[in-house]
Amino acid sequence: MLLEPPTGPLVLGIGLVDFNHLVGPKIEFSDGAIFEDDEISKILPFLALPDGAHMTTEDYSYFHLVPSPSFSPSSLSTPLPSSSISASTTKTKSIPIPTATTTIFGISCNRQIKSSELIARDTEVVTRSTVQKAVVVLASKPVFGPIRDKLGVVTRALFNQRDFRETDILVAFRESLETSLRTQLTESGLYMGTRELVHTFRSRTLILLKALMLQKRIMFYGHPVEKLCTYQYSLISLIPGLLQTLDDCGSPPLASRAPTLERPTSLRTSDRKSLLAYLGLPLDIFGKEAFFQPYLPLQQMDLVKETKSWLCGSTNSILTQQKEIDLLINIETNTFEFRDPKLERSAGLTPADRLWMDEVVKDVNEGWNESDPTRPTGMHFKGSDDYLRTKFEEYVSSALASVKYADFLGKGEKQNVLITDTSGGSDGNAIADFNPLWISEFRQTNAFEVWNRITDPLLFDIVEARHPCAAKPNVVTDIGLRLQEGLQDLKLEQQLAPTREAISRTIATGSTNFFKAMEGVRGRWATQRSGSVGSLHDDSSSTSSGTPVEITKADAEVTTPADSNSRPASVSQPPAAAPPVASAIRPLSVTAAQAAGEAKATLGAWGSGIGSFLSQRAARLSLPRTISSGSADNSRSSSPSQNSSPAGTPQNGSPAGSMMFGRALLLSANVKPPEGGGDVKRDSRDVPAVHVDVSVNDLGDGRRSSPISPGIRVPLRPRSPRSPNSPHSRPATPDVGEVPFKPGMAL
Repeated sequence: MLLEPPTGPLVLGIGLVDFNHLVGPKIEFSDGAIFEDDEISKILPFLALPDGAHMTTEDYSYFHLVPSPSFSPSSLSTPLPSSSISASTTKTKSIPIPTATTTIFGISCNRQIKSSELIARDTEVVTRSTVQKAVVVLASKPVFGPIRDKLGVVTRALFNQRDFRETDILVAFRESLETSLRTQLTESGLYMGTRELVHTFRSRTLILLKALMLQKRIMFYGHPVEKLCTYQYSLISLIPGLLQTLDDCGSPPLASRAPTLERPTSLRTSDRKSLLAYLGLPLDIFGKEAFFQPYLPLQQMDLVKETKSWLCGSTNSILTQQKEIDLLINIETNTFEFRDPKLERSAGLTPADRLWMDEVVKDVNEGWNESDPTRPTGMHFKGSDDYLRTKFEEYVSSALASVKYADFLGKGEKQNVLITDTSGGSDGNAIADFNPLWISEFRQTNAFEVWNRITDPLLFDIVEARHPCAAKPNVVTDIGLRLQEGLQDLKLEQQLAPTREAISRTIATGSTNFFKAMEGVRGRWATQRSGSVGSLHDDSSSTSSGTPVEITKADAEVTTPADSNSRPASVSQPPAAAPPVASAIRPLSVTAAQAAGEAKATLGAWGSGIGSFLSQRAARLSLPRTISSGSADNSRSSSPSQNSSPAGTPQNGSPAGSMMFGRALLLSANVKPPEGGGDVKRDSRDVPAVHVDVSVNDLGDGRRSSPISPGIRVPLRPRSPRSPNSPHSRPATPDVGEVPFKPGMAL
């Protein structure tokens, strides 16, 4: 819907504000007679460059200004461009500048640039590494939506010049902006960010609306400034028609609208303006003793202390400490702080309110698009800004109609008149659905006084006096909604996000270190096994060359083959060395993150113990034993000698005397104690020396052989039992006697 253009110009002026590190912000360039006012030139720099603007690359600020009553510009009129003048207006006609009885709406875009990038740099003025400036546009209407996009483009172009002495782009921007705004002056151009407000605060959006209608002192706090101001304008847009009637919101003394309002004598339901006037809308929220300032600097802190009702925003924590605040909203944490306990009860939600808001929030969330919060997915009407304004207009109208209907029923009770609603449209208990305490507090405001004076007592004949919630809530549903909102208020996802990330990092680090530890254990185990195999081959080679059981011809005294079978062999063996013990794997020291230190240390100790145990068992099973032998005829002495296989007769390609068939032949001999007593030789395992018993290990290819010379009679018997102290002892086996050995005989 097109709005009626103002009688004066829309764009009142454009300026450039610079932040001077010595004197603070100041106006560097201005174009427009409005900048001649002392009040505007004094407060404008602090509004255009808000506190904390240096924390962002680009930010926007919305604010309101009121010229001084004594303001008299040197040029009492400003000519409009020919394209913006109607057919009945000549080009020489001038349009007056707004007087001090109205509010001026300003918007600024601030950016910063490195001082080293400037083409022209004044070293006396530029004393720091960055230069911060803001481009300001002053308008007679809050048409911030159409201005914002164009202002951002012009500001970036000005900074890209890198020379702020060239301001022609600002003059040209003012001339073109007036024409474009008059062709885009629509009601939707005034609204901004309603969907984001509902999506952020959910059902508490209705609490904000109720507190605003009670004309309480409400302050928004946080960064960025644009978000701070947008939330407030979004809240204003929930009251039908309020954005078009903000002429008195700039200062508490301004109250020019209320005296001009009268009760309408006619109604055209097809005309929206006529319908809103009949309903008494918009409410006079920012009339007498009230003001609205989207961004409030410290220089205007006195307004907060001296005014009974206001809505403002701030980025300075000093302002949030004022005791006059009734409700503080932190947009950074999305929390509400009720400084007035009574307000928390009066603006509280009823079960019908919670159920109705739950449906509205679902409509917004179903079409929510993170990339474009201003429009629902699919461009549907449901869940859009227009849809939300329609829903809240229905709520406000129904609440006002319920007030009139309650007064009508109360008047009938005083006159002892029984009133019944035969149509079923209005609800006599509607006040209970809207919160009776809220209605009672609303009756005491200046806004209610003006509204009650200009509205018809039978307003409920046009709008039904009932809560817009279609279904009646029950106790179970209301409890569920309360729990749901409570969980939303806790913001578990945001609160637990750092914990969840820490746990994920700990698990990831612990898993990585665990696998590294296992790889280390596996590598050390493989190294130990390779060392054990190397020791086995070395011992096998030494066994082949040194032969644990050494039999010489002199010892055997072999003279003829005939009597060789009747003479026992004299087998001698050097004293057995201690069996090699596999060195235990040292404990694995793994360095891990602090959160997973104990878990990793435990796993490393387990891996080290397992690897040490298996390595020791593998060494015992694979390493050869050293043999202790004695003479077959129970001689008391034993001397080491080389194996005396027939000289120069290699066996299967092995060195002479080794008798190797792919592997070393391992003989184990145990010597029985002599019958007549005497000294007993013991091996390294402290096993008594016994009669020579030879057992031959398998060669691995299905055959068994021995490097013993032909004709030697070798008593054969399985190994004698181990020491009783050994955990692996076996029962003793009987002697199998002497077996004559012949060439080619397999043992």
